[in-house]
Amino acid sequence: MTGIAGLSAATLSTLLGGRRAILTAQAAASSLFLLHFLLLGAWTAMLMCGLGLIQMAVRVQRQPSRTLGLLYGLTVPAALAVAVLSWQGPMSALSATGFLLATLGRWQTAVGRMRVFFVMATVVGAGHNLLAGSVFGLVSDAMGLCGHCVGLWRAGMFRSLIRRPPPAPRALSEASA
Repeated sequence: MTGIAGLSAATLSTLLGGRRAILTAQAAASSLFLLHFLLLGAWTAMLMCGLGLIQMAVRVQRQPSRTLGLLYGLTVPAALAVAVLSWQGPMSALSATGFLLATLGRWQTAVGRMRVFFVMATVVGAGHNLLAGSVFGLVSDAMGLCGHCVGLWRAGMFRSLIRRPPPAPRALSEASA
């Protein structure tokens, strides 16, 4: 049940346009996935979800204080400590790497840059979810990638990749005809 609800909230977060709305929906998803990973016995991911909740509580604010900024920064060494102390091999390494990429994403003030980091974090997180056996996590990753890519598309992030080449100059004989 928590997997389905987490999947729904995570998918919703990718469809929202505002930074604060995205982070709020992600916090809901993270809370639900924290319980999901607890039930699966994926301790590293569960603890990373908890640290992510701290980050989202800080970054959802428009102007976090220096103290909150420090708290945000302290989640990085805490995440590395969690990965080491709850080591489950590649699952822990992937969880920590995904967390660090999401950390960089949450720090961004521009939604487009935030989404780019979230795409990278999602790809790495999919590796963790595959090893953890989290079907809902993998479906959430697939939906998240689609949603973030649609958001990037709507923002015009891919326009330079699909520009049409300029038309070829017409020959002089065609121009005079």
